[in-house]
Amino acid sequence: MAADPRAAALIASAQRIGANPLDYATVMSYETGGKLDPGIRGGAGNRHIGLIQFGPAEQKAYGASQDQSFEEQLPAVEAYLTDRGFKPGMGRLDLYSTINAGRPGLYNASDAGNGGAPGSVADKVNGQMAGHEAKAAAFLGGDFMPAMPASAGTTPNTGAFGLAGPVASGTADSVTPAAGVTMQAPAKDDGVDVAGLLKALNGGGQAAASPVAQSAAAPSAPPMLQPHRPAAQPFDASRFFAMLPGARAR
Repeated sequence: MAADPRAAALIASAQRIGANPLDYATVMSYETGGKLDPGIRGGAGNRHIGLIQFGPAEQKAYGASQDQSFEEQLPAVEAYLTDRGFKPGMGRLDLYSTINAGRPGLYNASDAGNGGAPGSVADKVNGQMAGHEAKAAAFLGGDFMPAMPASAGTTPNTGAFGLAGPVASGTADSVTPAAGVTMQAPAKDDGVDVAGLLKALNGGGQAAASPVAQSAAAPSAPPMLQPHRPAAQPFDASRFFAMLPGARAR
């Protein structure tokens, strides 16, 4: 069970938009300075608020308010992300690009000019979020491991990542192969050693080829047929000259 009662609401929200809950919680922790506080303010002039630091225009468009509870603000977060192009199955880089730069794929964008931390979207995801990932894992109930999705149609009410909730590592709830399949060691081959038996029968010499090996061998090429040539006839000079034109006239 999750350590924080807000975690179940975050996991359900992540499932609705098709995000990995650990990624979802990590970027929220980063945006709120590790507090996960929907009322926190920041950015240039402290005009940005909440779990993903909604700007003034976004606060009006999505109904985000610093007076909301954590659970009350999550629908505004979902609406913003889906409107701006976040799709089920996208990873942390696109998730944070949508929050920080307005849509997925803007990995080199930076909000430093608006009071954000120095660095691009990629810099922040790859170099500044490790501590927030640890905070997110603790928030979700320990060493969070998303459950692998089961075969289609076998598990009702699962999100895009097949997530049923946080799983603490080292417990009986740890991930197992899909559909309960248990991995087994290959069975020992106790078949008869045909090659060894043939070798023994031949007095220790080289074993004869097995019938299987013989049948698998490529067939030999058929013998080439020699063309038929008639026997050479002796040259008949008198017959040859008799056939020449004018020979009878002489």
